[in-house]
Amino acid sequence: MKRRDIVIGILILVIVAGVIYWRQRTSPSEEMRVPETLSLEDTLEEKFKIEIPEDVDKAELKDVTGGSASAIAIRKFENNKFTHSILADLPDPEAGSFYEGWLVRGEEGSDNFSSFSSGRMRLAKGGWMLEFESSTDYSDYNKVVVTSEKVADKTPEKHILEGSF
Repeated sequence: MKRRDIVIGILILVIVAGVIYWRQRTSPSEEMRVPETLSLEDTLEEKFKIEIPEDVDKAELKDVTGGSASAIAIRKFENNKFTHSILADLPDPEAGSFYEGWLVRGEEGSDNFSSFSSGRMRLAKGGWMLEFESSTDYSDYNKVVVTSEKVADKTPEKHILEGSF
């Protein structure tokens, strides 16, 4: 009877091990995958179908209105040529309005405060784009602002995006 009990015990263990092995093999294996999140730069490069060079200063612009708009600004001064661009994911502006880019130096109210428009943004490749070139070095203008402007109005601009290099 002892030998019979041992054989039955071994058979039960083999059956349990077989069931566990079969369940492990047939159950779908769920891999924990972390969703790939693209950086703002990667997202805008994909949207505009362009590649942003690595040798430029870059600034991410955040929506200051509480919306979901975003942009990246780049700048570079090389060979006596200053270039500045903005690639933005913005909704269409309100009727009678347009988007405008600004470069800002210093804090408003300080002695060294200065700003100037780097131009109107244009619709391009499903987003908004601005390209500015100058022989003047504006590298000390560290803040970038995108505003919404009224065409016929003299009302103050509305800040949409802001960021700093």
